[in-house]
Amino acid sequence: MSPIDQVTIRVATLADARNIAGMHVASWHETYAGMLPAEMLASLSVDGRAAMWTKIMSEPATSGSTVVYVAELENRIAGFGACGAQRSETLKERAYDGEIGAIYVLKAFQRHAVGTRLLFALASDLSQRGFGAASLWVLRDNAPARRFYERYGAQAIAEREDVRKDAVLVEVAYGWMQLAELARITAR
Repeated sequence: MSPIDQVTIRVATLADARNIAGMHVASWHETYAGMLPAEMLASLSVDGRAAMWTKIMSEPATSGSTVVYVAELENRIAGFGACGAQRSETLKERAYDGEIGAIYVLKAFQRHAVGTRLLFALASDLSQRGFGAASLWVLRDNAPARRFYERYGAQAIAEREDVRKDAVLVEVAYGWMQLAELARITAR
């Protein structure tokens, strides 16, 4: 059995918040070096991300609340994802009622189906909660992530600028109008 066959996907708990935060910061450094200003990456903190994930996972469970999944290998988080109700009013008006808020996989585990398995878990979760369509935002310059989503049928549906004090981030929204179909495709 290869190590990747031993990866498990499960719903995260509050006890995972700090490990998710560490993996989140590490994945930003791996993924966005050269795409984002070095100062922005240097300002990321595990403590800050841990507080954010603790707050998100502490919110009362509702049909639209955010659910976080982790991909684990040998008690180490290799990746994580989050999904819930759509936060963008513009996309909600276009019938994208669900949202994948995050998918991050450490480079060492990329191209080994970890991202696909997380995408399947998120799509299945949203579909089972009654969401019909979903979207996500990705940096326009993140070509590998864009190809990944396009491979699973995502269509570019919008673009926005996220203006920050140290950068303007251009993001592209990808969407799936048939969420149940995405869950079926990624299950293969």
